[in-house]
Amino acid sequence: MGSHNSTPELKFVCRRNLILSINIDKNTEKDLQLSVEEAGKLLAEEKLEVVDFSSLVDVSTDPGHYVIFLEISGEASEEVLQECCNCLDLSFVDAGYVSSRKVKAIGPLELRVVWRGTFLKILEHYLGLGTVVSQFKTPRCVGPMNSKVQQILCNNVAKTFFSTGY
Repeated sequence: MGSHNSTPELKFVCRRNLILSINIDKNTEKDLQLSVEEAGKLLAEEKLEVVDFSSLVDVSTDPGHYVIFLEISGEASEEVLQECCNCLDLSFVDAGYVSSRKVKAIGPLELRVVWRGTFLKILEHYLGLGTVVSQFKTPRCVGPMNSKVQQILCNNVAKTFFSTGY
């Protein structure tokens, strides 16, 4: 690590074993974080930012696909959000993901923009279960066993986009 101008440099530490996977693809929390950061650059050009994010794998469709939920600091145009959706999809560089997308074994990535305060509702849900605020981390990948958080996310969708990146 070290320091920069006498300020300690920090390294982002991910939770282990968090993987988005449908076919032969294996994307970690770090991969998801990098993808969201790339899309965040497009939003920054519009003076907007990602407030928070999460994801899930939707296998209710054939083929299955990734769904990324973004809460954004303001209103973005449809064009910018479609660009963000494509950027998210193309930013996953895992060879299994890319090849599966190209042969349509994985469906187009879906971006769901959620209303402001959605992730606060998730925090409130966990606080109701006894989680301590200082120990709370937003779930970056919501599994099928976490139906309440999936419900909160899905019930607060403002806009939906599908990638045209492949």
